[in-house]
Amino acid sequence: MRRTLTTVAAVAVMTLPLIGAGPTAGSTHGHAVTGTYSTGGAQAWRPLPVVRTGTDTGGPVDATVVADPGATRQKYTGVGFSLDETSVSNLWKLSPGERARAVRLLVDPVHGAGLDRFRLTIGSPDLIEHLPFWSEDDLPAGVTEDFGLRHFSIRRDLDLHIVDTIKLIQRYNPRATFFASAWSAPAWMKTDNRFLGQVALKPGSATEYYQVGKLRDDCIEVLARYYVKFVQAYARQGIRVDALTLLNEPGMDVVYPAMDISVAQQQKLALAIKRELRTARLGTRLYVHDFNFWDWRDPNSTATKNYHRIFDDAPDGSVTGAQVREAADAIAFHPYWGDPTVMRDAYEETGKPVELTETSDLSPSTVLDDFRLDAGSYILWAQTTDQDGGTLHWTPARDNDIDWDEVAATTKWPDRLVTVHTDTRKFTVRDELYPLGQFAKYLSPGDVRLESSAAQHGVANVVYRTRGGGYTAVLGNGADSDRRVRVAVGDQTFVVTVPAGSFATYRWKG
Repeated sequence: MRRTLTTVAAVAVMTLPLIGAGPTAGSTHGHAVTGTYSTGGAQAWRPLPVVRTGTDTGGPVDATVVADPGATRQKYTGVGFSLDETSVSNLWKLSPGERARAVRLLVDPVHGAGLDRFRLTIGSPDLIEHLPFWSEDDLPAGVTEDFGLRHFSIRRDLDLHIVDTIKLIQRYNPRATFFASAWSAPAWMKTDNRFLGQVALKPGSATEYYQVGKLRDDCIEVLARYYVKFVQAYARQGIRVDALTLLNEPGMDVVYPAMDISVAQQQKLALAIKRELRTARLGTRLYVHDFNFWDWRDPNSTATKNYHRIFDDAPDGSVTGAQVREAADAIAFHPYWGDPTVMRDAYEETGKPVELTETSDLSPSTVLDDFRLDAGSYILWAQTTDQDGGTLHWTPARDNDIDWDEVAATTKWPDRLVTVHTDTRKFTVRDELYPLGQFAKYLSPGDVRLESSAAQHGVANVVYRTRGGGYTAVLGNGADSDRRVRVAVGDQTFVVTVPAGSFATYRWKG
C-alpha cells in the first residue's frame, strides 16, 4: 500500500495531539528504544540513553518525525562498495593482519561498519592497477570466436585476489551479498573486435562523441550464457552472485572498457539472460539500465538516451514491453548526471525496485536522501587507493590511442574511503565510514521503508519496518547543537535527543 507525503502529513496532524495520552514519563510500559550515534571516528557507534515508547508527555521538541506503518515503499538491499581491481590490489599491499583489520572494520556488523552489499565486475572494469584490461573469455592467438565459451575462465579474478577478498568479507560478514556488472562483452562479441572502448565524433559535431564498439546481433545469446557462466564459476568458489546488471553504462563514449547496446538489443539481451538463468536453475535477479538518472529519462533534454524505452514494445514486434518488464527485477542507477527524483518516478511508474549501483558520494546525507527516493541500495565505486591517490588506469580523454602507462602515472584519485599507506603498510579510513555504518549495521535485506515526514529544523529521517516486525529509524542532525526529536510511528511515540552533527539509529519492537 502506498500513500503520499500529503497523507503522512495528515497522519501527523491526527497523531500528535494524542501524544500526551500514553503512560507518563518514567513508566516501564511500552517497548525499549535503543540507539547509537556517530559523528566520525572520534565518536563512532556510541550508545544513546534507552527510552521507551509511550513515555512521551507531549512537551516541546525541535523536530517531529512521523511515519505511517501502512505506507510502505522499497525494501533495503544494502550499503557497500565495489571490488574493483584497483581497490583489491591496494588492500593486498597491507600485511595479512592489517588487511584483515581493514576488512573487519568495513564489513563486520558487530565490530565494524557492517557494509553488506558489494559489486563484482565481470572482467575488467575501468579501474585497474595491473594492465592489461581483460574479459573472462579472451582468445588465444589464431582463435577468432568462441561461441562454445571453451576459453571462459575466472583465472584473473583468482590471481588478482578478487575471490580471496570476497572470502575475507564473507568471514567477517556472513550476511554480505554480491551482484555483478560487465563493462563490455569480450572483444570477439563486438563489432569492432576491441574490448576497450572506441569513440568517434558524432556526425556534424566537433565536441560530441559516440561509442563505436557495439554488441554483435549474433552474440546476444552467447553474451547471456557468458554472464551465467560467471555466476556459476563464482558459485563454485562459494560465492553467490544474487543479481546481474544488463551492462555497466551502455553506450558510454569512453576509451576504457565499454560497449554500446541499442534499446532493441537490451530488450533481447534481458530476455536471453533470464532464459539462460532459468535453464541453469538459478534465481539470480536482473537489473536493467545501470546508468545515470539522465540516461533513463530527462524531459528537458533531447540528447538523453531515454533507456526507459526498454519497457516499450519493440517497433518490429519482436519483443513486447510486458516481456521485458517480466524479465527485469529492478532498475539500476548511477548519479553522475540528472535528477535523482527519477528513481522515485521509475519506481512508481514501473513497480520495479530501484538500486543505486554506483556512486562516489560518501555523504551519509546523500544515502538518506536517496533512500527516501526509493533506492534500495547504495554502492560506492573505487574506494581504496594508495596515499598518492594513484594505482589506477582511468581517463576522461576521448583518445583511442591513449598511452595507458602515462594515464597510470598521472591520474590520481586521492581521499577515497580507504587509504593504503604503502610505506608503512597501514591503512586509514575517512570519518564518513562511521555514519555509513548507522545504516548498514542496523538494517537488513528485506526491511521495508515507510513513508515518513520531511526534514524539519535540520533533522532528516528514514524509517524502516524490520522483517521481525520492529522498526529502525535513522535520523540525521545537520545542526551544530543537539536536537530533541519526537518520533511517531502509528500509535507508538517517544522523544530522543539526537547529538549535534550526527547520524543516530534507533530500534524498537512493533
